[in-house]
Amino acid sequence: MRLSSMITATLLATGMLALATPSLAQSGAPPTAQQASGGAIGRMSTDDQLRRHEGNEYRSRLEAEQMTAEEAEARYGAERVALAERVQALMDAGQCEDARRMASEAGERSMAIRVRQTCRRR
Repeated sequence: MRLSSMITATLLATGMLALATPSLAQSGAPPTAQQASGGAIGRMSTDDQLRRHEGNEYRSRLEAEQMTAEEAEARYGAERVALAERVQALMDAGQCEDARRMASEAGERSMAIRVRQTCRRR
């Protein structure tokens, strides 16, 4: 009997707190530390914001540093760059299976996988 009355009292207290919380927020209760520092509840933490900013900065740097054809040939070889151009032309024409087959036959497994991931059947 005593246990059931304790459980009932706990449930009532929890219910009263749940009802009182919105009214406390509207009644001018002191702001939390997060609200006082200018952050809104439910927003990203400072660490999350920093990671997002660094990711955006990294992506913009990658876009700015696109390789020229000469740099790609120096890094990957003229044959692989020519193969990539032929595969891209097939992809642009909508011939995804032929593009994937061409990359696979040339021994470029990673290129074939990328074709499969980016070129969908229409």
